[in-house]
Amino acid sequence: MAAFGLCDRLSRRGSIVDFDVTIFGEEPQLAYDRVNLSKFFSGRSAEELSLATSDWYTQHRIDFRTGCRIERINPTQQLIFDEHEHAHAYDQLVLATGSHAFVPPIAGSRSPGVFVYRTLSDLTSIAAYCERVGAKAGTVMGGGLLGLEAAKVLVDLGLKVSVIEMAPGLMPRQLDSEAAKRLKSHVESLGVAVHLVRRTESIEPIEDGRLSIQFANADPLEVDVMIIAAGVRPNDSIARSAGLAVGPRGGIVVDETLRTSDPKIYAIGECTSYRDHVYGLVAPCYRMADVLAARLSGEELRFQGADESAELKLMGVDVATLGRTIGESTDGIVLKYEDESGYRKLLIERGRIVGASCIGPWEDLPMIRHAIHERSRLWPWQRKRFLQTGSPWTSEGALPVAQWPADSVICSCLSVNKSTIVSLIDQGICDIPTISQRCGAASACGSCRPLVSELAGAPSSDTRVPGATTMLVASLIAVAMGWVWMLMPSLELASSVQSSWRSVDVLWRDDLARQITGFSLLGLTLVGLIFSLRKRMAWFQWGSYGTWRAIHGILGTAVLIGLAVHTGLKLGSNLNFVLGVCFIAAGVLGGVAGIASSCESRTTGQAAMWLRKWRPRLTQIHLWVTWPLPALVVLHVISFYWFGD
Repeated sequence: MAAFGLCDRLSRRGSIVDFDVTIFGEEPQLAYDRVNLSKFFSGRSAEELSLATSDWYTQHRIDFRTGCRIERINPTQQLIFDEHEHAHAYDQLVLATGSHAFVPPIAGSRSPGVFVYRTLSDLTSIAAYCERVGAKAGTVMGGGLLGLEAAKVLVDLGLKVSVIEMAPGLMPRQLDSEAAKRLKSHVESLGVAVHLVRRTESIEPIEDGRLSIQFANADPLEVDVMIIAAGVRPNDSIARSAGLAVGPRGGIVVDETLRTSDPKIYAIGECTSYRDHVYGLVAPCYRMADVLAARLSGEELRFQGADESAELKLMGVDVATLGRTIGESTDGIVLKYEDESGYRKLLIERGRIVGASCIGPWEDLPMIRHAIHERSRLWPWQRKRFLQTGSPWTSEGALPVAQWPADSVICSCLSVNKSTIVSLIDQGICDIPTISQRCGAASACGSCRPLVSELAGAPSSDTRVPGATTMLVASLIAVAMGWVWMLMPSLELASSVQSSWRSVDVLWRDDLARQITGFSLLGLTLVGLIFSLRKRMAWFQWGSYGTWRAIHGILGTAVLIGLAVHTGLKLGSNLNFVLGVCFIAAGVLGGVAGIASSCESRTTGQAAMWLRKWRPRLTQIHLWVTWPLPALVVLHVISFYWFGD
């Protein structure tokens, strides 16, 4: 899958024409979808599992040699040798050798009727054996993702199935004890027996070709067939023999450019070790393919690790683990919700959502994924709502995918973002199969298909406004300054020449200081007014409106702060009083309008409708209060110099 992912991304970039590409694959098939391997027994053929047809490879001038195992590499001569000792030269070599099923050193693990679950060949062998011996009962060693998939295979073959797991819960790497308990209950409700904390000592063939599974801490279990799904290990032997660096836990060592210790050799996928970490999911493999395709195309993209979230339907139940797992967090807060439909958990660090897991359906899962990606803050009332209802948002408050930022990941398996899909929709491509074919979204696990359908059914332009967050912060400060003017008393002059306060009150006591702060205040006001023309003048089109609006908001807030420095929080009387009130009112009303405009793209439903209705009105009032300022400022300057000493 990683090799296909690399070629697919090179073809989309148009840079595959710059290379003569040859793929050597040990298996007899073209690259196929291992994520949906279990569907082989529910009607999907080997051809339907293929990621691309032979015509696709031919169209892109890719020489795909199936059933050809590469035995060794000669890095000095830049040659690889296949099992027949035929040499093949390379300029740049990419190792995408994947992983193999791990078989624990248990006596009898190679007995007839014992299989691993990894390839299409494994599945056909399992099906053929079960039919030949008339298998009635089967077991799977391993209660992780792979083990539960294997159990589903045996269920589809009509066997009585059991799962053996050494840990105290299913999916021990992804789920905590409570979630694992919930998953166990569901699996058992399907008629699958789950045996936890079982240490397998040996596998012994008995009469009639059956197997007796011997445990160190339980009675033996007799079955007709057994699948070992105890994990995978990187296929790094060819790299070891070539002298390439290998990680302490296996895997070919790569850097941020995905180069190995040999500058002419790259590695991607499950066979790699990046910062002593081996990735075992398809999404990180495809992320590596993204980075390497970019680098081979001349870009300076770097691999910085990848998300290992998983969204699966295991034996008919939705299981998802997103972002950081609870075991990885040392100071996180865990929120839990449970009802008859399922189990949900959120991990909060410093007020932001960083991880989640669930057993059972969860409509908010796409939004949760987005919130984790954006490290969105979860406010106290949202936490309370989650604990009460299982959702942090009201029905009007969840952000629809049409309003997600352009760089939001829609398909986590293939790292396809929203802007890629929207660009296809804007070209008139709205049917899901064509979108999947063009960009890959919804072509792997399929969990993102509802999001792609939503985009295709109701295409919408991006609602993210540049500078919105900056505008929001500046506006909040402006409103806070209004409260300061209302609640704080004016600053008095120093009562003595020896007072330390005298070095501060010089700002509004000394004429020169007042002129400096006054003209600075005037300059900020004029610049702010000029920036506000970005929306209103056809000739002023440089830069985005959102950015200039944010700058206008910052300057408006600076004016309120400058006014406080210039006056010492004294509004004075007569003309000065009117001028001061105008400045404060314009700034505060601008702040309120700024808060509304910043929140427009962040809300949906009734709240969004209310904001879009009132924000123009607030802006209009802000303008009405601002227009008298130029005349009042001119009069203030004239009076200062005319009546001043």
